[in-house]
Amino acid sequence: MKHNRRIVTAALVPALALGGIGIGTAATAVLATAGVAAAAQSGSWSTPTALTGATDGKSVIDVATTTDGTAVAVWYRWPAGTLDAELNVAVRPASSTVWGPAKVLSTTKDGMQSVRLTPAADGSMTVTWVEDLGSTSVLRATSLAKGATAWPAPSTIATRAAIGDMAFAHDATAGKSVAVWRESTSSQGSVLYVSERTGAGAWSAPRVLGGASAYWPQVAIAPDGAVTAVWDEQTESGRTVMSVERPAGSTQWTAPKPVSAPNEGGTPQLSIGQDGTAALAWVKYIESPGSTTTALVTAVRAAGGGSWTIDAARPMGDFAAVLDPLVGPTGEVTFVWTEDVAAGEDNVIGVRTASRTPDGAWTAVKTLSTGYVPEQFDAAIGADGTVQVGWAQSGTTDDDRRFYTSARINGTWTAPSQLSRAGSSYAEGRVAVAPDGDATAVWAQEDQLWAAGTGLTTPPAPAKHRDYVGKDGFPDLYAQTTAGALYVYQGNANHTLTTKVSGGTWPTTSYVVPFGDLNGDGCNDTLVRTAAGELYRYNPACGTPVTPAAPNARIGSSGWAAFDALTYSGDFNADRRPDLIARQISTGDLYLYTGTTTGGLTRVGKIGSGWKSLTIVGTGDLNGDKNADLIARTSTGYLYRYLGTGRGTIGSGVKIGSGWGGMVNMIGIGDLTGDGKNDIIGRTTAGDLYRYAGTGTGAIGSGAKIGTGWKSFASIK
Repeated sequence: MKHNRRIVTAALVPALALGGIGIGTAATAVLATAGVAAAAQSGSWSTPTALTGATDGKSVIDVATTTDGTAVAVWYRWPAGTLDAELNVAVRPASSTVWGPAKVLSTTKDGMQSVRLTPAADGSMTVTWVEDLGSTSVLRATSLAKGATAWPAPSTIATRAAIGDMAFAHDATAGKSVAVWRESTSSQGSVLYVSERTGAGAWSAPRVLGGASAYWPQVAIAPDGAVTAVWDEQTESGRTVMSVERPAGSTQWTAPKPVSAPNEGGTPQLSIGQDGTAALAWVKYIESPGSTTTALVTAVRAAGGGSWTIDAARPMGDFAAVLDPLVGPTGEVTFVWTEDVAAGEDNVIGVRTASRTPDGAWTAVKTLSTGYVPEQFDAAIGADGTVQVGWAQSGTTDDDRRFYTSARINGTWTAPSQLSRAGSSYAEGRVAVAPDGDATAVWAQEDQLWAAGTGLTTPPAPAKHRDYVGKDGFPDLYAQTTAGALYVYQGNANHTLTTKVSGGTWPTTSYVVPFGDLNGDGCNDTLVRTAAGELYRYNPACGTPVTPAAPNARIGSSGWAAFDALTYSGDFNADRRPDLIARQISTGDLYLYTGTTTGGLTRVGKIGSGWKSLTIVGTGDLNGDKNADLIARTSTGYLYRYLGTGRGTIGSGVKIGSGWGGMVNMIGIGDLTGDGKNDIIGRTTAGDLYRYAGTGTGAIGSGAKIGTGWKSFASIK
């Protein structure tokens, strides 16, 4: 479960003595054993790695993990010299230390707000945000499906005159999404609206949900599909926490009703746990002659609905802020907040926590921080009950701020871990917890974002392009006889292909495709399409040739019979995974299938048309921009170059040669010459083999004969 944004309330008066929550320790043993025992988290954080460069302004928004442990981070970026605000997102595969490249989801000069990052039980991750476009506001969303690597184009939930605070929730079981937002009215009021959709269908027309002076809406969905929304109703006489519900199986919302007593409300933070337990927390103002103090209010509603049980308020002094409650696997609730931690001292703010068991018992309050906490803080809980808290803390000076974390594992809090490697004037960060209890943290150190995690493994060194045998760094060539015998010819330091090893005998109806490292083990793989049109990934051990007996997995059904010219060239969408080009036989349309975190392929879409009569060559990176490119040969022997954009598309064709009609085969072999530039291999009708050195600028140099006697092979790849 992931929090939403915390809300700060403050009044500068002397702090009150501690009281209320934390009057006993009877709940400690219960929390340590409740539900699924927390995983034995590795405890040690990985070495921090830079998520972004150090130029341009940046601000961390959030980080969250999917059900399989994949981490997603979102942040703002303000490019130097512009007024644009960019919404950036990046993905880190489960258990990996390597983050993929940043993707810009949206850019606007008028700003964005209410950005939410929402994981769901189906393994998806959704980003929602509000774009301010001057006279209008647009509420948008985009979701990354489980195992996918490409974010689809954002959908528009609503376009309205003035959208304010927004909340979002997704019910994976029913495939339903709910968005709730505030809209300002001409009478200076503020009304809540709701829009819903099922699956990838259209969003419903906005309808009024409630409120006359509503602020800070929150929405959550219970495991049975029941939806709860809460908000802060602010009137001249005071503030009240209000709620509205849509019961499980119903399409109708209940009438709004108060949760708090009149004028006893504040900005609510809402969560619903795996067992259906709902929890609320808010900070209320306490007015007295000449001063204003605050108090933390918590409320719990048992699974299945019913009324809220409001706990006794905890006096907090002149400053308080609270996060979303963290509901554990069996209904225990952990609250994390900041407040004055020493009576009589002005603005000495610390991070504190306490937990409530389902029977209403509380643990003692624990202070996690060891110094003044000037920035925002964060907390998250895993499916196993592991809690992770992160905060920025000042050192000896206000410019020496660093990001810290502390975890509760099996009921025990760890000592604070300092993740920042250097102090800075800005050190805000966010934390997330995977279902198995391992954590991810992303934080800012001035204008650079950093990331670390627990339980991560260093991935193997990337396999060299087309190195299949020997693991020697030289690219290799596949050659297959008419009887199906496969041979792998090894590249060498002489820039030729002489030594061969057997790859076994395959059915003559098999379509063999030399490929990259699809399953992430550091060894290049081979794709094979069967006569039935099924696609298999073969992943032999590093340095050993592929054979029919090598480990394999089916990654595609019989639909692959509709394609020919299956081509590997490299990475087309800049996610550091190999991608496949497939040409549809009936239309000549070109489609891109990108590699996934689970070792499969996902269809992105059509990237070209009119390729029916062309010979397609997967060249790798021809022009040095690290994006995979293509070459196409026409039936008249003209050669055209198509540069990859790094965004899952290719540019327009540029003619780079003629007179290539005498080649039976053309293969992008990789860097056979050892100069860091990808080369081309051509086989003539006479069976001679030529090597054409790439220039690194998108062109191809003159040819050099490196072999004879290749005429007998049915194909080379």
